[in-house]
Amino acid sequence: MSRVLLVAAGRLPSSGGERHCGPGLRAEHFARALSESGHRVLVFSCDVARGEKSERIDGPAAVAPGIDLIEASEAAFASEALRRAARAFQPDATVAATVYGASLALRLGLEVPLWADVFGDFMAEAQAKALATGDDSALVRFWQMFIPVLERADMFSAVSDRQRWALLGQLGMAGRLSRPTAASRLVEVIPCSARAEQPRGPAAVARGRLVPEDAFVVLWTGTFNTWCDVETLVKGLERAMAADRRICLVATGGAVPGHDEITYERFRRLVEGSPFRERFHLLGWLDRSRFVALVGEADVGIHIERDILERRLGGENRVAEWAVLGLPCVTTGLSEFGGHLVAQGLAFGVGPANPESLARRLCELARDPAQVQAAGRRLAAWAKCEIDYLATAQPLVRWCERPAFAPDRSAARPISAGLLSEPAALATLLERYLDALSLAEVSRRGGRWLLRRLRRKAAGAFEKQRGGQ
Repeated sequence: MSRVLLVAAGRLPSSGGERHCGPGLRAEHFARALSESGHRVLVFSCDVARGEKSERIDGPAAVAPGIDLIEASEAAFASEALRRAARAFQPDATVAATVYGASLALRLGLEVPLWADVFGDFMAEAQAKALATGDDSALVRFWQMFIPVLERADMFSAVSDRQRWALLGQLGMAGRLSRPTAASRLVEVIPCSARAEQPRGPAAVARGRLVPEDAFVVLWTGTFNTWCDVETLVKGLERAMAADRRICLVATGGAVPGHDEITYERFRRLVEGSPFRERFHLLGWLDRSRFVALVGEADVGIHIERDILERRLGGENRVAEWAVLGLPCVTTGLSEFGGHLVAQGLAFGVGPANPESLARRLCELARDPAQVQAAGRRLAAWAKCEIDYLATAQPLVRWCERPAFAPDRSAARPISAGLLSEPAALATLLERYLDALSLAEVSRRGGRWLLRRLRRKAAGAFEKQRGGQ
């Protein structure tokens, strides 16, 4: 079997702590599937949300059978020290979970095949961020990160079949749909996955403590990201609470540092201004054992989305996590995954941007616990077979048995070649990017760029001096 270097742009749940977002969950999914298939896995994990400036490298430490972990700051991925650790492992392949992870992997400069997991449509995420912030400058930043990954990775995965087709179009724009790759399947689909865990924490987190024993507990877990329709969520819950005194919301998680810190604050303000604010319980981030216990206490999960492309093309880890624990959800079901659950009677659908539809559904379910419990049992049985780590990651597992460079590895890349041969095109892109930023933001980013350049020059001089000793 192979030795696989897995690059993660987030903390793995198995590493401990409380805040575990989609990128870390995805990396855990891949690491477990690969190790259980006999591959040796070394994970380079970067918690990009911390925004560290120093070159920190901690580990390695064993986190599971066949899986070792090194935690590193983003700055460390350009360091010789982390490159030495990667080369010492002698990987047969690199696997990167998310585009950000793939960008970090490219900085290591390893000459081994690279599988890039495009975990959700990256440019649709940029569009969602632009919508949330009212600022289109994110489009340029996302594209700048995405292009090198599209051009240089050897294999790709998407989270849905819909996204696979979108990613193939993006690869075509990057010049990858060429003669050498005509017979290649460049993109595989690996849907969201989860595995059931037994609660190891307190007997009760919310029920009988924060809410009455007979409460109908509606649960939100995870980030409040750009796609979340918090206005519909709160209005629908308020109408349901007005109709049924037992209905309450328990929410864990929070903002997405460095990506979306607006949506959670908007949600929090809506809750603070609600006449039913005493029935909204915001717990923040929980450790894994308390999270699992809380899912077991809830009656339904809730997943209310904006009707935007990011949702139509993406997936949702939190719904997969609820599914393996037997918690059905009320969802707008806009994604391929969510729509399938609703169609199979494994989730309860509501219309997007429709608080009245949400309120009616919650009141209906609160009156009929037998319907909810039956759906939960069917859901857990389905999830155990269909979305387990190994079942979903088979394309990746097989590729890692015989990792290979893409057939067009030595071919020119039209986008980069075009931009480099046309300096005016680069200048136009830069002018549009700067025009979208405030003067203060230009000054901040300019100073940050200058500091990075000085650090790199100093580090290069230091390594050169060491090499001459």
